Amino acid sequence: MKRWNLPTFDKRIFIFFCAIFCLLLSITTLLTTSNPYSKRLIVSDGMGYYLYLPSAFIHHDLTMEWTQPLQKEDHYPDPYHEWYGLTTFRKGAYLDKYPIGLAILWLPFFIAAHILTILTGHPATGFTTWYQIAIGFAGAFYTSLGCVMIYKLLRQYFSVKVSYFTVLTLLLGTNMLEYATQGSSFTHVYSLFLIATTLYLTPKWYKNMTYRTSILLAVLLALNVVVRPTNILILIVFLLWNVTNLTQLRQRIVLLWQHRIKLALMAGIGLIVCFPQLLYWKYITGKWLFYSYGNAGFTNILHPQIINILFSTNRGVFFWAPALLLSLIGLVLLRRHLKEWSTSIYIFLPIWLWLMASWVSWPFGDSYGHRAFIDIFPLLGLALATVYSRAKSPTAKNTLLIIAGLCIFANLFLTYQYWILGLPSHGTTIQIYIRVWRLGLKSILTQGFTFGFLGLIGLVSITLGPLTHYFLVAKERTH
Repeated sequence: MKRWNLPTFDKRIFIFFCAIFCLLLSITTLLTTSNPYSKRLIVSDGMGYYLYLPSAFIHHDLTMEWTQPLQKEDHYPDPYHEWYGLTTFRKGAYLDKYPIGLAILWLPFFIAAHILTILTGHPATGFTTWYQIAIGFAGAFYTSLGCVMIYKLLRQYFSVKVSYFTVLTLLLGTNMLEYATQGSSFTHVYSLFLIATTLYLTPKWYKNMTYRTSILLAVLLALNVVVRPTNILILIVFLLWNVTNLTQLRQRIVLLWQHRIKLALMAGIGLIVCFPQLLYWKYITGKWLFYSYGNAGFTNILHPQIINILFSTNRGVFFWAPALLLSLIGLVLLRRHLKEWSTSIYIFLPIWLWLMASWVSWPFGDSYGHRAFIDIFPLLGLALATVYSRAKSPTAKNTLLIIAGLCIFANLFLTYQYWILGLPSHGTTIQIYIRVWRLGLKSILTQGFTFGFLGLIGLVSITLGPLTHYFLVAKERTH
């Protein structure tokens, strides 16, 4: 029987992971200790994702009736008459509309927090200090892993420097930083990790369909679905990878049929991973499959808000993360320079975008930028890296470096404004946007190094500066 050898230790990847993890954990610590509004990380939608853990392991009550005292204490206004996603389904039982996937990913961190809580004599309620810290650790951990997996995906096609600067642009030039720290109880950075790892393994699976890779992919694909059900669309990319014409499509169908036993095994493993969710629905609703979001859904399916979701001052992705505009150029170049990914991405993106723009609340509630796009950053990273890799002359490289640098500076500035409540979480107009810049820049000029934004720049420089130098002088290696 063939041995399953462990991956070899990669010093570069380890340093990469540690640097990003330290940065994210440092920011999370500063936010939760200096900002009275950010003491809790388990908030908003994150509470709904999290409730499964104290229900199962502390209160032993999946009906979640134990939350009634909390609901009475917390006058949480919600237009859907919910308490963090909980609605009364039947007498003596609440239904949690949020899927169970995040609770599965959080489980090791929750167990560690529970043990530390008991050992240090804190109340083991599921919401005290150690539990909040655990979610901060989880957000930093999975985001760092996600960045590593994007880097490893890109290294299959691009140089060390291109791969590194692409990840750096996504981390610092978009809202990923917010949802890896203060917003770590939302699903998005976890989806990013799962999708990045799925994409990394996809070419390897088609080149060598081992049982080991098949099992890993089955677990990843299933986790994608139970973390965020719309992630099921990533199957499009997985199934159509390296399919560029009808002949190859027919060959792919034949190939998959030839490996139907492996596919059946993958389906079975996926079902096992999804079983906790199915069991919960069966226990609460009496049905194995259930749509838990009630009247909320893709109500704008015939009138998707595509222009708004892309360009609106109120959370439009390109308005709030202009660095991603470079990925649009990259998408055009994919057909020529990254052909094996082009067809699947060209099919996936319009369907995914249509669905996101059709959601009942296209801005996805209060947020910094449009948080749904974080999930597909691994795909946009392929396009962005394609643009970076085409810059051959010093002029082109310097131009891209200046553009990316300005985008990163702008994003860090606005992220900081969001953290100190200088930037509203919804309803931003161009007038508000300009005022935030005017007042923020005035604070830098008048308060100098006492202004917290410069502290953020310093923290990023201290943690990622040496890493950037390390990657700049790194020699290319085979991968």
